[in-house]
Amino acid sequence: MNQLKPDIYIAAIGRSGSTMLCNILTREPDQIMFIEPKFHTPPYRNILKPQLAQYGMEFDESEMAAVQDLPPDQMLETLLGAHLRPIKWGFKEVQCSEHRRVVDLFAPAHILVNVRHIFNIALSFFEKHRRQGNQDRFPASWVRDYCLRETQGLVGFCQDMAQRGIACRIVRYEDFMTDPQARKALSDHLGWSYGGSPNRFLSDLNRDFEARRHALNGFRETSLVDRGLSEQEVHYARDIEEQCAQYQAFFGYQTGIAP
Repeated sequence: MNQLKPDIYIAAIGRSGSTMLCNILTREPDQIMFIEPKFHTPPYRNILKPQLAQYGMEFDESEMAAVQDLPPDQMLETLLGAHLRPIKWGFKEVQCSEHRRVVDLFAPAHILVNVRHIFNIALSFFEKHRRQGNQDRFPASWVRDYCLRETQGLVGFCQDMAQRGIACRIVRYEDFMTDPQARKALSDHLGWSYGGSPNRFLSDLNRDFEARRHALNGFRETSLVDRGLSEQEVHYARDIEEQCAQYQAFFGYQTGIAP
């Protein structure tokens, strides 16, 4: 039997809209996307199990534990092969340390690299951490370090894939959020339909504020006023932007100009 392979892998940077992209591509029962399942990093079941339940694939703790120590390809086949083989499926991760490993382990049919202007990524992190009460756990220095590491890693991943002759499609948040034609072009490229609920799983992820925003505003970038951020946070985001100039240039963003 051939290895169970995902149709789509989204190599993303956090706060780039990758959860929304997964959600609009999910059209049950024939198309499903998993959000950061970390299939190859036990104990993945803490992240994966609630998503499986929402997709009607419920397993008890003993079933999940029984496959935890298997190699990732065997785990997927044993636990999910019967569910996933008849349909289109994929997943996304948001750490550059995951991306090459996923490609090497699972050989996805399509690789999407999901990016966003780094200024807005930083602002989005600041807002998310404040609204979730996580500013002590994720201070501004954490946002800076994450953005520097992940932007460098994502550029390196794209360069590595190009050297290996592995095709990647760049998906910019600003395009698929605002342009229906960009969403259609992506859908046609993948051979997937789109139109799933953008709010799926947001409540489970403690991101109700985003669900309310999507319901009110649809597909558009969030303004500084709506984010309610301090002047200090905005300046810090600009500093991060300047330090991520390589990423900005690589993915076609201008630095120093408000997006």
